[in-house]
Order: sequence, then structure tokens, then C-alpha cells
Amino acid sequence: MKIITYRELQSKGELLPLFQHAFWYPFNPKEFEKIIRADPRLKNGPVGYAAVEDDHIVGFVGVMDIVTRTIQDSEEVVGGIWGVVTHPVHARKGIFKTLMQRSHSYFKEQGYKFSLLYTSKILIAYAFYRKLGYKDTMVYPSAYKIIKEERKTAKKTRKKIKLDWGKLVELYNQKTKNCTGFVIRDKQYGRMLETRKRIQPEKSVVTDKGYAFLREDEGNMYIKEIIALSKEETGKLISEIEEKTAKEIIYEKVAGKDTLETCKSHGYMIMREGYDLLMSKQLADTTFTETYAKKFYTTSADSF
Repeated sequence: MKIITYRELQSKGELLPLFQHAFWYPFNPKEFEKIIRADPRLKNGPVGYAAVEDDHIVGFVGVMDIVTRTIQDSEEVVGGIWGVVTHPVHARKGIFKTLMQRSHSYFKEQGYKFSLLYTSKILIAYAFYRKLGYKDTMVYPSAYKIIKEERKTAKKTRKKIKLDWGKLVELYNQKTKNCTGFVIRDKQYGRMLETRKRIQPEKSVVTDKGYAFLREDEGNMYIKEIIALSKEETGKLISEIEEKTAKEIIYEKVAGKDTLETCKSHGYMIMREGYDLLMSKQLADTTFTETYAKKFYTTSADSF
């Protein structure tokens, strides 16, 4: 078995069955190349590491280079882990551990102090991550609401909406100016969210003092991010979101106490601690708390 980078892979298409079975993600090499070029977290690195045996992919771990803001108001690049998968026929052969160790080596070579990943406590991989030194770092509250049955039709939205990323980034920066974490954004980052289809511009709600990024799936509305400069504006955005759907609203990774309280005041069911979480592994002498304090900010739009 040999370990090579994603960029060195000759048979990238073999990731399709692995990703489809593990993540329900229909991987397409040509489409993914567009994502690599658009995503600043991917475009300058190896993208990931693959375990290859007899010229076939038997495992994969994706890597990212993510810029964060520290408590000292400085930029700190950290490693991000994504797309961890092992071919089921080759399970329990140490492939997962070997790929993770190679990823950690890359991060250390770059001088990164932390490796971060998103996962769920219900996944088998969660226990393996803990064995590799990862710790629970952030557990997110979530909010849910079933739209009343009498509201049978949702408010129609325009088919084409061009988001003003200059304005949206300005609003985001105002909201997160005192936060640490995944808060370094620019226009390119915003356009990447569209390229990766993390958000649907035609479903977005934008006002002078805030915005909400949404994604619809089978009639259910998923809130990916709400940014508002006041609690009152958060309430207005939530009301507009409810006009856009005739079924359920699902808001995972609610960021901010005010936003959570506003959801509750609008009749949302609140789960203050769920299964999804952010984990971190310390790669240097500095701890996560020393670097970011308790001000680490992230939303579903940042997930990887």
C-alpha cells in the first residue's frame, strides 16, 4: 500500500462509490476541480491523501488549510480534516490511522498548531478520533419548527438572485468583529459557498442590517447562517424565512445566544446540545483555549 496526494491520483473517479456510500455525495472529478479552484481552503494544498493498493483507492482523508482569527486578533492557519473514508473490504487494516497520521504530518510540516474536524457522536469514527488525540471542542444548539398546516403554500421566491458579496462580507465582519475562529472572509469565500452549493442564493433573505443563508431540500428549509446586527433584525429574518417554506425549518449549529433566544421566542423547539460537534487536536504547545478563548465562532456555512 502507498500513500499519495489527491493531486497525484490517476483514478480520482474511484472516489465516487466511496463517497456515495459514506456521505451520500455523488463525487465527480471534473466538478470537484471547480470546487478546488474556488475554495481557498483547498486550492493551495494537497487536497487530501489516498491509500492505494494494486492501483485502486482503498482509503482517503481530505485536508484543508483554514485561516482563523485568534484572541490576539492575528491570523492563524490551522488544518482541517474532511472526507474520511475507508473501503469496507479493507476495514480494520490500519488504513484510517495511517492516513490520519500522514495528514497530521502535513499540518506539522506547515507549522499548524491544530487539526480540526466536524463529526457526530453517533458515528463509529468518533471513538477513533478520540484515540488519535482529538477532543470535543464545540457542541452546537439547534432549533426546529413545523410550519402550521394551514399555511399550505410558501411565498414564491425569485428564480435569479445575484448576491452582493461586498455588502454581505461587510455585515458579517461587523457581526463577528469581536469573535475568534472561522471568521476570516472575503468575496472569494462567499462565491465559494455558491460554487459548493452550500447555500441557495434564490432562497436567501437579505436586508440592510442582516441576511440569512438558506438551503431547501424536499420542501424543508435548512438555515445555514443568520447574520444580524440586532436581535430585532434576527426576528425579522426568521419571520421572512417562515414565509418561504410550507414545511419544516431546521436550523443546525445556531451561532450566538441572541439568535438562539430569538428562535425560542418565535416558537422553535430548541435542542441545546446535539450529536454534531467540532473536534480539535493540539499539534503544538499552545492549547485551543489559549489561542481562541471561548469566542470561537462558526456556522453551518463553514462546515467541511
